[in-house]
Amino acid sequence: MKTYITIVILFFTLKIFSQGELNNEARVVSGNEKSYSILFNSNGFGVNYRYGKRITGFKKNIFDFDLFYVKHAKEIKIQNPQYESQKRFVFGKLNSLFTFNIGTGIQKEIYSKFDKGGIAIKYFYEGGVSLALLKPIYYQVVDSQSPNPNDPYISDKKFDQDIHSPLDIYGRSSFFKGFGQTKFIPGIFIKAGLSFVYSNKYEAINAIEAGFITSLFLKPLEIMAIKNNQQYIISIFVSYRFGRVGLKQKENFVPDSQ
Repeated sequence: MKTYITIVILFFTLKIFSQGELNNEARVVSGNEKSYSILFNSNGFGVNYRYGKRITGFKKNIFDFDLFYVKHAKEIKIQNPQYESQKRFVFGKLNSLFTFNIGTGIQKEIYSKFDKGGIAIKYFYEGGVSLALLKPIYYQVVDSQSPNPNDPYISDKKFDQDIHSPLDIYGRSSFFKGFGQTKFIPGIFIKAGLSFVYSNKYEAINAIEAGFITSLFLKPLEIMAIKNNQQYIISIFVSYRFGRVGLKQKENFVPDSQ
């Protein structure tokens, strides 16, 4: 993941110095922004909605809403060798973890786009509140063998490390089982990164972003049946952002001071 992010940053940095077709549109003042992104990070994936309120032509207040699915580093999918036709499962997983973030911060343009083949570079930073959602995992546990060896008698149970072994698990129960037992753990987060905007039109947003997210919660996040589940999440991410920005004017533009 770190290598991928480095390649993305180098690609867009080199693109800055390339020559492109000059943009004959009148320079504009960008207004408020509404955009969405799909994020892939070092321990999961997520989606984002951002509203950016214009401060100057180069600076915005941003309000972000994130939803992430978070995987534990020890998650490894296996299969019970006695039932090879069954889907794989993560042995020892207690809960699925989702995090919901609401934050505010600053986005600032540090390099403007001057031709149609170029890009603009922005940085952003923000912080806010986070909420961890721990939804219990249920397994299809083999109670006893039936006359058909490939169709044993099973029941839905939570994982118990003192009882269960991989040979006891037939498969994973429905994802929706256990929603009513979801636990909520509050926390805080910070996020920062760079945005490489390559749209050919001022009002359109197409960008690649890269950065990091750090979250801290009041209690350990019990994803796996291990002794030391952590209270924090640190991850790096890359994302694709798309959306639109309002235009204040298209002619006689006098840029605000950066």
